Amino acid sequence: MATILVVDDRPDSRYATVRALEAVGHDVRQTGSGRDALRLARLHPQLIVLDLQLQDMDGFGLCEKLKADPLTASIPVVMKTAVYGDPDSRRRGLAVGADEYLIDPVPPEQLAAVVASLVGRGAPDA
Repeated sequence: MATILVVDDRPDSRYATVRALEAVGHDVRQTGSGRDALRLARLHPQLIVLDLQLQDMDGFGLCEKLKADPLTASIPVVMKTAVYGDPDSRRRGLAVGADEYLIDPVPPEQLAAVVASLVGRGAPDA
């Protein structure tokens, strides 16, 4: 399976996402910080699940930074949010480079299916 980085500053939400991905066999790394996410992304996870509302950094800006860096640009990013569910935010997320934009609550089966569809297109194994 894939190595996935989950970025979410809410421990309950991060826990649910990590458990859903581990349940289908993925190796999951996690952080609640945008700064940590930038560092951990350089370890080449095969996919990043990114919450948009982080304490230290806006998720849209974080995605933009990831996609602008040649070392992390090819890693697929799945944005996941409970707050920014409007069409303009979705368009903005896709415009800054997200490969998928999901509105919480996301059923675990849907998250697993989205991840499976994107994993083969992203960064090589670390």
